[in-house]
Amino acid sequence: MKRLIRLTTTLLRDWLRNREAVFFAALFPLLLLLIFSLVFAGGPTEFEVAVQNNDLQQTDAGPGGEPTELSEELVTAMEQTDVITVERVDPHTNLTDTTQLEKATGHKRVLVIPEGFDERVRAESGRVRMTVIRDTINQTGAEIPPSDQDAIERGLAALGDDQPTGANGSPATVTLLTTPDDDAAGPVTSILNSVVGTFNDRSIGVEEPTAVLATEQRGNASFSAPDYFLPAFIVAMILINGVMTVPSAVAKFKRDGTLKRLAATPLRQHEWVLANVAQQSILAVALTGVMIVVAWAVFGVTAIPGPLAIALIVLGAVAFTALGMIVGSVIRDPGSAISLGGGIALPVMFISGIFWELDVMPSTIQRVAEFSPVTHYHRSLRQLLILDSTDGVFLTFGMLGALAVTFLLGAIRLTQWQEFD
Repeated sequence: MKRLIRLTTTLLRDWLRNREAVFFAALFPLLLLLIFSLVFAGGPTEFEVAVQNNDLQQTDAGPGGEPTELSEELVTAMEQTDVITVERVDPHTNLTDTTQLEKATGHKRVLVIPEGFDERVRAESGRVRMTVIRDTINQTGAEIPPSDQDAIERGLAALGDDQPTGANGSPATVTLLTTPDDDAAGPVTSILNSVVGTFNDRSIGVEEPTAVLATEQRGNASFSAPDYFLPAFIVAMILINGVMTVPSAVAKFKRDGTLKRLAATPLRQHEWVLANVAQQSILAVALTGVMIVVAWAVFGVTAIPGPLAIALIVLGAVAFTALGMIVGSVIRDPGSAISLGGGIALPVMFISGIFWELDVMPSTIQRVAEFSPVTHYHRSLRQLLILDSTDGVFLTFGMLGALAVTFLLGAIRLTQWQEFD
């Protein structure tokens, strides 16, 4: 036991002297926590949409006055949408023949309101209203005296004669121009479809909707970006340290002869493995405390790790450090050890919801992620640290415990002193 304690202390000192290890173990996860939390905690996303309103009122000199009433109402409806910021484009800018939208306007997306929009909307509004009235008469015809029906039909016919030119059943069309590299074109199109749909309802006199969508929250309150990323990057830190830093350190000890000298001491293989595991477990708890303090100071996240959370952190450190010892036992070059460790850690982090929620990932990736222990690890850590719940936690304890035992036995078995002679 004394040898194990002394070796663990020595490993901790060596780690503190290794600037590269300190960066990847402590500063890198902290930077990720700050960057991701700041980016995704900035409130609701806003999309900029430029509008070229070509439907202008007639003046004595021809078209070119103020925008028509209905075209301006459509623009106002867009401006009242919280997620859209409207910019104006000069109606005299020729967008018909341009092939470089951003170069011509300075915007990635431009909604073009055509000339005659107001007139066409009024024509279509009248046509739709008359269609609704006729359908109503047909459905309730038996309750309306024939003389009244004839009077209604004559009135509708007179209204039809008064409709402006263009009442031919063709809706007014506004066109959204986008650039090929506009990744937000899909969401913006959906938002504008909703705005246009509401505008259509109002244009035919439907002020009160016949159906509405209500939302209710059931279960745990939703958490903010820092709440999500704090446990995720604690797990990332433990994974990076165990699977990338440890193999590199072991390979470094091989290269500089440290392990060859240790082989001549009474130290046994299992003590060497356990010392590395103890070192990383101590670092995991200490660095978790640092990340929690930073998250509290910068973002106000209140996460107090209890005994279960600390036990889960240590268990993960044991499992991933033992895996790193296995990697380090088969590789002698520190650079190759980091590369192989990164080849294990980085793909696992990307498919396990560390950097973003699984809900935004393809369904195939979501199914694969359910088989990743890292997915369940940071979910359970979030349950304990953020949501103060033990839902699903004990299943994660069992999974990580089995992995820890398996990897520890594998590391002890593969660590052979004679290969350093």
